[in-house]
Amino acid sequence: MLKLLLKLALAGIASVVLAALLLARSINGGLDSMNVRNGDWSTSVSAGAEGAGVMEKAAIAIGGLLASTRENSMYYRLHTVNGEPLKLGCRYRISGGDYDADWWSITAYGWDNYLIPNTAGRYSFNNENLQRDGQGQWDIAVDVNEQAGNWLPVGPAGATETFRLPDNDFDLLLRLYTPGKAYLEQPESAPVPTVTLEGCP
Repeated sequence: MLKLLLKLALAGIASVVLAALLLARSINGGLDSMNVRNGDWSTSVSAGAEGAGVMEKAAIAIGGLLASTRENSMYYRLHTVNGEPLKLGCRYRISGGDYDADWWSITAYGWDNYLIPNTAGRYSFNNENLQRDGQGQWDIAVDVNEQAGNWLPVGPAGATETFRLPDNDFDLLLRLYTPGKAYLEQPESAPVPTVTLEGCP
């Protein structure tokens, strides 16, 4: 009798674990299916949409932190450049101009979705604090080591040895508040910054 109860308990636990794994896979698949690509950037087309279904809402609740209506805000995330994951120790350059939104910013987030600690205390640039050239264009150097001009640190010196992960080490997030018509209607082709890999050790 005790063996039977133990078997039933183990079967019940296994069922719960399997159901949780299947649910997580379904939700992750839901997040992927809601994304559209714009070069290396991707954005959700369902976050904040009234017509989102039950699974889409569950996926957004888990993966779309702070998502509001699309008319108020849109988010583009970048994990890779030309298919290669973003890595600490590599040098990247983000280039662009102005974007049709009331306010926009670019932020680096670590693999854990938190801001990346750095001695400069700098985590983001926005349309109001970027240094620009005479034509209004700008560049941001993304590097562990300090750079002149617009420098977005992605960790302290030595971070390549301390924090390196097997997949992408960090992401870039473009926030657009009150985005213009192109972002709402054609998010796959609306203007976004260009990110290039300049070198790795």
